[in-house]
Amino acid sequence: LTGAGPAPDFMAMLRSILLLACVAAATAFVPAGLPLTGARGSRRSLSINMGKTVAQKRVILDQLEKRLETSTLIFSTEMNKITVKDITELRSSLPEGSNAICVKNTLMKKASSGTPWEVCKDLASESNLWFFVDEDVKGTIKSFKDWKKATNKKDQEIKGGVLEGAVYDSKGVEAIGDLPSKQELYAMIAGSVKGVGSKLASTLKECPTKTARAIKLAVAPDA
Repeated sequence: LTGAGPAPDFMAMLRSILLLACVAAATAFVPAGLPLTGARGSRRSLSINMGKTVAQKRVILDQLEKRLETSTLIFSTEMNKITVKDITELRSSLPEGSNAICVKNTLMKKASSGTPWEVCKDLASESNLWFFVDEDVKGTIKSFKDWKKATNKKDQEIKGGVLEGAVYDSKGVEAIGDLPSKQELYAMIAGSVKGVGSKLASTLKECPTKTARAIKLAVAPDA
């Protein structure tokens, strides 16, 4: 991976994959976070701005903080070349548990302050469309790439993202999207366990035969 900091080694990447699987199981018990409108709220695109009163600002900030708490990955793309229609099409393609949200940089910095997401301040410049991903990291990044291709927006790149407190550039985020999904990870684990079980069963099956041979040799008279 290519990131702003040192590239994670294989074990660090494996820990990230396992974290995704754990978070996937936990998200079923976590509140959805930001109140969304529309028929399919978990896919809706929001525009989050600071309220006029102190109370309004606190409520909005709390909502964004909760959204960050349930996220596994966040990444952004600049908005200066995309329209409302583009955003609508993009949000409709996102998998469940992923949001595309327009957030002001000042609000994003405040919501992430003091958390592992705080490093996103390095990406908080210009106007950003932020993606908050609960579980389906691979599917969300694929949706972005498919949308980019379908709308012929060759220059619309992922600006960067944050995973486990580390900032990644565009290539780094795309590389994260190439990691096995939760379902693929489960299949890999299940296959490995099954393989070990088969070998163990085969070994145990051979044990009585080998033991019998050893006993026979032990008690046989000398030639």
